[in-house]
Formats: sequence, C-alpha cells, structure tokens
Amino acid sequence: AAIAALEGPQDMVETQRQAYQARRDALCSGLRSIGWDMPDSQGTMFAWAPLPKGFTNSAEFCFQLLDRSGLLCTPGSAFGTLGEGHVRFALVQPPAVIQEAIRAVADCGIIQK
Repeated sequence: AAIAALEGPQDMVETQRQAYQARRDALCSGLRSIGWDMPDSQGTMFAWAPLPKGFTNSAEFCFQLLDRSGLLCTPGSAFGTLGEGHVRFALVQPPAVIQEAIRAVADCGIIQK
C-alpha cells in the first residue's frame, strides 16, 4: 500500500497541500495583520506562535483567548516545558472560517500592538 501511495497519482496530495497552504496563509498572515508576531508554519497541519506581548503563560493565554474571542488553540505547555511560551493552532478550518476567527481576535482586544 505504501509503494502504491508513493508511486501512484499525486493529484490528491497536491490538492491537500494547497488546501493546507491556504489555511496557513489565512491564519498566519491574518494574525500578523492584527499585530501578533506569527511565523508561517512549514510542512505541517499545525501552526505554532509565540505568545503575544503581555503574556507569559500559554495555558492562561489560551483560556483568555477562548473566553474573549471564541478561538481555541492548544497551550504549548501541553507538549512539555519547551513548548511553554507558544501556542499551537490546527489548520483544520477553511480560510473563510479562519478569517472570521481573526476578526474575532482583533475585535476582542487581546492583542497589544
């Protein structure tokens, strides 16, 4: 099965790659546009971001973000001590939904410019 997947048609792989890139671009550039220093993720269905200015605890930030904007992300501390100071987003929603989430984050005022 693995050989067939690697040697077979790659159309679906390219379609999925483009979908994840569009989601990544919507999230990362959207968060940067509202003042969150968000690097582009590379080759994964997740995007990692450093905590915004004014925050030092990833779990506390995630709870505040969820409460104030409705956007759910995972605290980096859930992945061990080296994850603290970061949050992880799953790139599972289409760009239009991600753009709505960016507006909610901007409107809630949690990001300090």
